[in-house]
Amino acid sequence: MIAAARLLRRSIACLLPVLLGTAGAAPATAVEDPPARVARLNDGEGTVVYAPAGDNEWTDANYNRPLTRGDRLWTDKGSRAEIQVGSGAVRMDGQTHLEITTLDDHAAQLSVTQGNLYVHVRDLPDGENFEVDTPNLAFRVAYPGDYRIDVDAVRGTTRVTIHSGTGAVYGDTGDAVPLAGGQQIMFRARDLGKVNTQESPPQDGFDRWAAERNRHEDQSPSARYVPREVVGYQQLDAHGQWQRDAELGWVWLPIVKGAEWAPYRAGHWEWIEPWGWTWMDDAPWGFAPFHYGRWTQVNSRWAWVPGRMGPHPVYAPALVAFVGGSSKSSVAWFPLAPEEPFQPAYAVSPLYVSNVNRNIVLTANPDYRYQHKPEALTAISSADFQRGKPLRAGWLRVAANMLTQAQVVPPPPMPGRGGVANHAGKVQQAQVAPPAAAEARQVVANAAPARAASEAIKVAPVAPASAQVKVPAPQSQPPAQSQVAAKAVQAASTPPTVQAAAKPPAPRIDAQRVAAQEAAQQEQQRRVEAARADQVRRQEQARRERQAVATAQAHRAEQAKAERRRDEMAKLAQAARREQSRRAEQLKREQQAKRVEQAREQARREQQAKREQLMAKRAEQAKREMVAKREEQQRREAHAQLVEQARRAADRDAQALREQRAQREEQARREEQARREEQAKRDAQEREVAQRAAQQRQQQALMEQWRRDHQQVLDPQRERARQRPDLRSMASPAS
Repeated sequence: MIAAARLLRRSIACLLPVLLGTAGAAPATAVEDPPARVARLNDGEGTVVYAPAGDNEWTDANYNRPLTRGDRLWTDKGSRAEIQVGSGAVRMDGQTHLEITTLDDHAAQLSVTQGNLYVHVRDLPDGENFEVDTPNLAFRVAYPGDYRIDVDAVRGTTRVTIHSGTGAVYGDTGDAVPLAGGQQIMFRARDLGKVNTQESPPQDGFDRWAAERNRHEDQSPSARYVPREVVGYQQLDAHGQWQRDAELGWVWLPIVKGAEWAPYRAGHWEWIEPWGWTWMDDAPWGFAPFHYGRWTQVNSRWAWVPGRMGPHPVYAPALVAFVGGSSKSSVAWFPLAPEEPFQPAYAVSPLYVSNVNRNIVLTANPDYRYQHKPEALTAISSADFQRGKPLRAGWLRVAANMLTQAQVVPPPPMPGRGGVANHAGKVQQAQVAPPAAAEARQVVANAAPARAASEAIKVAPVAPASAQVKVPAPQSQPPAQSQVAAKAVQAASTPPTVQAAAKPPAPRIDAQRVAAQEAAQQEQQRRVEAARADQVRRQEQARRERQAVATAQAHRAEQAKAERRRDEMAKLAQAARREQSRRAEQLKREQQAKRVEQAREQARREQQAKREQLMAKRAEQAKREMVAKREEQQRREAHAQLVEQARRAADRDAQALREQRAQREEQARREEQARREEQAKRDAQEREVAQRAAQQRQQQALMEQWRRDHQQVLDPQRERARQRPDLRSMASPAS
């Protein structure tokens, strides 16, 4: 009897999550599950601001706020930021505008309208797509590696640099250009018009910063205990320690201050579509432990239990359960234990419920471990909860005697008009914002599915929904404005002489009065139109609020239906136990004397059969786990081999480029040396010629000096010779 009752209770507990998941998905036959992964701002330097999807107000970035489709980021001048997207990282340099166009289980699509982007793709499984769109092109990653995209909004160019890996660039005409490691190409127009092609240049400051972040991420100790797609795992290294538990495996113990600290107690709640109420912790490490895994107490210390996560963990807004009692003025919650399933309050399919709880082992105990423990429960007033007020020391303490009546209830409904304000109802508007040109620029997108790098890639790009500009339909002109326009057209089309004959001149004051009346009529008509538009807007807002209330009421009705179903199943189980007890008691009274030994033998046989069945189940479970571990290990080894081959290929390409560069530098050095030697020879010859010319000039000067000196000596002698008498002429008469 007791064994049958336990078996019935175990069956009810195991069927309860499936029933709740089916009840949550009952209003829609084809439920669109929210994305299983989100992005997060991991690191930032300087001023980093963001604007949520559908909001034009820029606020200071919150590092523990999940980033999803439609969110935008801007880094001011001299600032930098790092975003984790899956297992990869996206780095932004100063004055960069980034928008998340698509982020789900199969695609990550980013839009950059200006600035510099460094993308590090660590893993890219088959069927997944990683794409970056710019005003000129769409770049798709084909293999893990490091890529840089520089968008110059002033010149209208996009430069793509492949540090390692391979990819393809798509143009507006559907053409594609494959790129390999070590290449850098600049494009100007949307038809893939190349401006410049060269090898990858030396790293600048932004590249060195990104490479340092890569090394820091590669050396993260937490990556040995959780998959790299667990968003925010890097922050666990410096704020806690990992410890091995005999039953739970590896757990992480945070370093916290305060004896009253508990999970989900230091932070605030915010409504984020499509999940609803989302917890944002104040701790720098407060992302991964509050959106993945469970919490438990190990030797009176709180410890985070990641569980047996697969390679693609599922993001959850907050892994808690809400409790309520007779009072509706407060909201209370507690963390889920490692064996307790998470029941989403948003519409999901049963498959989503199974995936978000696949890292835990469900037990037959339907009760929650921390439901009635004051040290784990946190409460706040309903008004502060709706406003998103940070808890800090303002949380309410619940007495232990009141927890006995507390029951698990659905989360609070969606906030009313105005939404949830950050930090005590005051929106922290940022001091800086991107220029209007960075947001109004359209981007070329490529929404085609991912393909292998070896395939021919010629897919026509499709503009994203966020980049399409809607042209409003022409509206009818107000009557007064139409009359004025008709009069103006008539006056402009009539010749001056005809105007003078058709209309006598009027005093100037009458024309001013008519113009003032027409202006007043136009202003009145504009106010009427504005009032009508405001009324339509209010009616639309009221309709949306009524629709939200109807949706909430339908959700509560489904939950009440599930509650009634659980009560009916509990009553049936209780009736079955009573009937079985009555029959067993009657059988005991009738045959107690003659079947005692048979009952003992039967009980022994049943116990032995159960023991053997349990051992067989355990052996089968161990066998399945061993096969799963072996397959997972083989997959990881194969993936590691592929990654290692890619890295070796990239290293070989880089080594070849370095050798080519060294050869060119050596050739240039030799040519420069030969040119210098030739120049030295020419300089020596010129100096020798100059020396010879100088010697000749010196000899000529000496000869000229000697001639002048000799002339000075000969001239007097010649003069004296002319003055002496001729002896021959004097001797002739005498003879």
